[in-house]
Amino acid sequence: MQDSSNLPKISIQKTLFVLIGFPIVSTLLSLLLLNRTLITNLGFNFSDTFRIIVTIWYLVQIYLIYRILRNEGWSLADIGYSFNRKKTLYFCLSYLVFAFGLLFFIEYQLANSVIDSEKLKSIVALSPKDTTGRIIFIFMGLVAGLAEEFVYRGFAIKALISNKLNKWLAAVLASIPFLFQHGIKAYQITWGTWYFVWGIVFGCLFLLLKKLQPIIIIHWLVILSAMVAVLQAIK
Repeated sequence: MQDSSNLPKISIQKTLFVLIGFPIVSTLLSLLLLNRTLITNLGFNFSDTFRIIVTIWYLVQIYLIYRILRNEGWSLADIGYSFNRKKTLYFCLSYLVFAFGLLFFIEYQLANSVIDSEKLKSIVALSPKDTTGRIIFIFMGLVAGLAEEFVYRGFAIKALISNKLNKWLAAVLASIPFLFQHGIKAYQITWGTWYFVWGIVFGCLFLLLKKLQPIIIIHWLVILSAMVAVLQAIK
C-alpha cells in the first residue's frame, strides 16, 4: 500500500458520493424488511430474494469503487489490496471451500440432532433458516466481505487521508457510513454499536497492517459466524 501523500488526492465530491451515497442506497434497500409483501406477493421467498438483491448491490459497489479509483489515478493496490486476478480467484475459492465445509458440518449436525423449534425461530432473524438460505448466505458473505473492506476501509480511510485528515480520525469517521451501510438491520443489534465498534476495529487493523486481505478474512469469519448460530437450536 503506497503512502497517500505520493498519490493524487481523491476528490471530496467522489469521497462524499461513496460515503454518503452508498449507505443511503443500502438503507433504502433495507426498508424491504419492513414491507416484505413487496417480494412475497410476487411468489418469491423473502429472505432468499432479499439476500440476492443485497449481493447484487455489493457487486455494484465493488465495480463503482474500481471505476472511481481508476478515474482518480489510483489502483486497488493503493488502498491495500495487492492481489492480482489469479490470486483473487484463489482467495475467493479458499473462502468457498471453508464456507461449504462449514455448511456440510452444520447440515450434518442439524440432520442428526433434535431441534428446538421455538429457539430456532428466535435465531433465524439474522441467520439463514434452511439449506438454500445458507448457500445464498455464503455467496452474499463472499462479496460483502470484499465490498465492505474495499469501500469502508481501503477507499474511505485512504481517500480521507488524501484530503489531509488524520489517519486515526479517518478510521473513526469511516465507521459511521459503515454502520449505515447495514440499514435498519443495524439497529436490531444494540442500536448499531455492534457495527460501529467493528468498523473502528477493522479500521485500526487496516492502519496497522496496511493490507486489506487479513481484514477481509476476519470479516468473512464474522459473517459466517451468523450461519453457525443456528446450531444453538440443537437440544
